[in-house]
This record gives sequence, C-alpha cells and structure tokens, in this order.
Amino acid sequence: MTMATYSIAIRTLGTSGDKFVEELDSILRQTVKPDKVIIYLAEGYKRPEYSIGIEQYVTVTKGMVAQRALSYDEINSDYILLLDDDVSLAPDSVEKLITALETNNADCVAADTFHNHEMPIASKIYAALTNLVLPHWSKKWAFKIHSNGSFSYNNNPKPRFYFSQSAAGPVSLWRKSALLAIHFEDELWIDKLGFSYGDDALFFNKVNKNGFKLGVLYDAGVVHQDAKTSSSVFQKDPKRFYVRSFASTIIWYRTCYHLIGYSRWHKLISLLNYAVKVFWLLIVNIVAVLPNRNIKIPAYYCKGIVDAVKFVHSKEYAKIPNFIVK
Repeated sequence: MTMATYSIAIRTLGTSGDKFVEELDSILRQTVKPDKVIIYLAEGYKRPEYSIGIEQYVTVTKGMVAQRALSYDEINSDYILLLDDDVSLAPDSVEKLITALETNNADCVAADTFHNHEMPIASKIYAALTNLVLPHWSKKWAFKIHSNGSFSYNNNPKPRFYFSQSAAGPVSLWRKSALLAIHFEDELWIDKLGFSYGDDALFFNKVNKNGFKLGVLYDAGVVHQDAKTSSSVFQKDPKRFYVRSFASTIIWYRTCYHLIGYSRWHKLISLLNYAVKVFWLLIVNIVAVLPNRNIKIPAYYCKGIVDAVKFVHSKEYAKIPNFIVK
C-alpha cells in the first residue's frame, strides 16, 4: 500500500530546549518521511540553534490558537501532522497514525498523550472532585463531551483506536481539508486571555460538532515531555481561577449551549447541568482558599463567570461566527 504524503507543522516559542532537540531527532527516525517540516515560531522569539537540516521556519503571531489557526500555504501534502514542541515520537508513530486515519476513514486522529485511564486512583478521584473529569466505559468513544462542558475518558480502552468527541493537543494527524474547514481562526478570542487554557477543548470539539470524524490512537508511541514553558507561569498566577471560570463558561456556551439546530429542551438541560457544575466548583474554589493561602480565589472564580456571561451577550462576541461552520 502506498502511504499518503504528509508534512509536519510545529508550533513553538523556541524555548523548549533539549525537549525540542529530542523531538526533531525523533522526526528523523520516522519510518515514513515527511515532505516538509514547518516550524511556526511566534514573532519576537529567537530561532533555536539546533537543526536537523530539513526544517523551515515561518514567523507567525504568538498564541496557542494563532499558531494553529493558519492557512498552511507552505504545505501541499495530503495530511498535516500537528505537533507541540515538547513531544517525542517512536519511529513508527506517524505510520501508525496514518494507518489509523485511513483504515477508519477519519478526518483527524490524535495520539493519546496524557493517558488519563492510567492515572493512580487518587489522581482520578482528585480530577473527578476538582474538575468533574470522570471515567467512562464506553465501547465507542475515547473521550466524551457532556452537556455541562466537562469531558470523560475511557477508563479501559481495549482497541487501540476509538472515535472521540475530544482529544489532547500535542500530537494530531489531519486531512488538510478538514483542518481548514473548521475555521479555527474564529476562536482567536481565547488567545486574548493571556494564558493557554481551553484551546484543545475548542479545537477538537469543533471537529466533532461540525460532523468530521475524530479518533484517538492509544498506542502511537508518543511521549509528552511537558516543557511547561508557559503553563508554569499560569499555575503560579492566582488570577488563573478567574481565567479558568471565564474561559470554561464561554467554551461551554459555544460548544454545548448556543449551537445552531439545538432545541430549547436541549439548551435547558445543558443550562441546568452547567448551573450544577458552577455551584459545585464554587465549593471547590472555596476549599482552595486554604492550600493557596488566598482568600480572593472564590471572588476570582465568580467574577470570571459574570464577565463571561457579559461577554457572550456583547457586541464583540456577536461578531464571532457560530461554532457550527458547515
């Protein structure tokens, strides 16, 4: 069988150091060679010194969405492999992803990089209590998105491939036509938050909600090295509680509530479920006051929700196209 052609697109700030070196080296080891390796470097950042001799740099606007919501004019391959700058690929990772995409007639296949199902019991309980991230035992879905905006993960994935309603962002293989068709540039609003939060939820949910086939491959041989170049700053900023509630509310509104074709009954159920989630997470944020030694945390959380509600009813939000683009 003749493999389709693919090119690699990497978004970076150029600050991942040795992790980026390992990623580039792992690209050279692939059993299926890429047509091109394009590195989309945020403007104002220095190009890394290490080179494998085949990569090309393109300077673009900084932002987790901005560096992904591109026209990809530099790429003419059948498929595009999107990578963050802190992953390492097994020699047959791309071969497995292409095979999974073609065998299942999918439009996008993401590698399972965070292995939620393998978390220790204590971590699963913590995720359930603090973020309402729960396991499921579906025989159909890798990840499911629920009407309150939270996701659940397959706790016992037996086949190596499942269709999915969401996915993790570090490694994903796309049909270029599908990547361009979801118009991810419509979600540039999230870059204005100043922190990386929720972009993957928007990215992959948009694939599913617009009728494209999204899958997750569990044995792609991908290692997420987690450079944490920007997330570490976010985790130290007490205003992250504001950013989370603000972004989460808008994401829920765009992806689960305010959608073309949804009935009033569907919207009512979604609204009630989100109200329960808001109340529960308020309790979580109140409890978070003690370990974080910051009494303002519940206020940040509430303000984020209030500001998000104002935003989705503003003239600025009205200019953003509907989440359903087809």
